[in-house]
Amino acid sequence: MPLRPYLSIIYNTSNLDISGFIRSFVLDISITQRLTDAATSVALKIRDDEMKFQQDPMFNGIGDSLDVELFYENHTPDRRLSPGRFYLDRVELSSPPDVINLQAINRPLNLALRTKKTRTFSNLSLGGIVSAIATEHSLGVSGIRENINFTAWEQKDKSDLEFLMDLARDFDHVFRFDDQGRIYFQSWELLDNATNTWDFDKDDILQSPSLRFTQSNNGTYQSFQAEYGTNGETAILLDDFVFSTDTLKGSIVYEDFEQARLGARALWRRSNSLSRLVEFAIEGDGRVKLGNNFSLTGYGVFDGNYQIQELRNSLSNNGWVTEVKGRKLYEESPS
Repeated sequence: MPLRPYLSIIYNTSNLDISGFIRSFVLDISITQRLTDAATSVALKIRDDEMKFQQDPMFNGIGDSLDVELFYENHTPDRRLSPGRFYLDRVELSSPPDVINLQAINRPLNLALRTKKTRTFSNLSLGGIVSAIATEHSLGVSGIRENINFTAWEQKDKSDLEFLMDLARDFDHVFRFDDQGRIYFQSWELLDNATNTWDFDKDDILQSPSLRFTQSNNGTYQSFQAEYGTNGETAILLDDFVFSTDTLKGSIVYEDFEQARLGARALWRRSNSLSRLVEFAIEGDGRVKLGNNFSLTGYGVFDGNYQIQELRNSLSNNGWVTEVKGRKLYEESPS
């Protein structure tokens, strides 16, 4: 017997469970998560021919909050997807027929994260900088950071959101908001080295949308150099798994070797890490998480270990589908 998925929505403006009421009007819902995006997003399409939402005073629009869950009722093990609280940041009405499109992100809209600032963080660790910014906005912090220290690192005419994104990009970390609304700042290398959480084969993969592998040498480099100190010294990372013989040198001058080592790896990640990709879909499963490592078998030379870069969970007339986009992990890490 096919599993029957359910949608739960709590409208937090009035703390009202509208799940039973809204299910018959929802045309589709999708929840998208990317390791390289700070926020998880949800898109909800509602048929509103009877104008139940347009004329409801409870529906205020921008800034309203929603708790969303997808689950299979009375199913073991529990595959529930609970991505947290979302805040409406875009509302559209198209007519005829009357269809409301709601788009929301899991980051409160009233935090002053986009106000540009100039300041210097002195004698702090990477974790200390992240925690200082989180404390300013009354946010929690999750994830494991690399143990590096800064003598003086400048936030120059950047918002806190931009600065955290740049800090993660330049020091090979993931920055996003987790399902509890905390700042998730995580060493990417630790994710790479984690054990596999899942083992997928052909029997697990849905026929639609079709599985697709992509391998490309375009835009890759063999050598990555990050400068540090005052004497022009460089940390170098070599990637012998690509055909390219080109060298990429970063523009940032880091304070010491440990910072530069992460800087070189960050250059590699932006250029080479996505050269081998796979995309496929499985039956809806909220246990499959962003950043999980997994093995994939049954496809010959494309078999191997991969890491989830993007997840899209959607619920429509076709049921609940989890779409996975993963990058292949190298047999051994570049050194």
